[in-house]
Amino acid sequence: QIPRPDLVEREGIVKRSKEWRMQMYGAALYWHMGTTPGEKASEMDPEMMKGKDVLEVACFRGGGSRYLAEVAGTQRYVATDNVQEHIDICKRLHSDYPGLMFELADALELQDRYPGETFDFVLCIQAAAQFSDLRAFVRGSWHVLRPGGRLLIADALTRDNLKSILDALDEVGFVMDANTDLSRAVHAVGLCEVLKGVSYLRIVARKVE
Repeated sequence: QIPRPDLVEREGIVKRSKEWRMQMYGAALYWHMGTTPGEKASEMDPEMMKGKDVLEVACFRGGGSRYLAEVAGTQRYVATDNVQEHIDICKRLHSDYPGLMFELADALELQDRYPGETFDFVLCIQAAAQFSDLRAFVRGSWHVLRPGGRLLIADALTRDNLKSILDALDEVGFVMDANTDLSRAVHAVGLCEVLKGVSYLRIVARKVE
């Protein structure tokens, strides 16, 4: 059950249809990522992002950004993508919510794009596996996060992808709070296809204070 499911319902989408379920499951994933600081889903904190500054990397068309900014009660939610067309769509559809902004930015250039220690969370959903330089993304996330801030990643990752992320997290000094396999749940609801040799993982890494 997610708060405010009406926020992701779209005119013309039939309730219980595949498209409707994808909207709901996508929102549920964002809500899970924005409220679960550790390994156990039972220890969720609905106020984890309340009043906080969030940077989302690779927001695509911004539906999840718009949803999480409102239900989580963020102070500032900066959703970024490296495709101008996506940003234009986001601004047209979602930019009316206070504190929510959409900006063109490259996931591998966060260190050059934003001042240091300006966000409490960096969120990246279903995009990190496609980055050409995961270490650059992790270093950029460390740069923009305040002490105690968290990097939140959810994606279908190969062993090599995961090793690159974990090595990069260790190199810059992140502490791992969660590395949870969500493959069964994601496969069961049909959110995306989890291929052989790939695991759908939720990673929570914290910048030590």
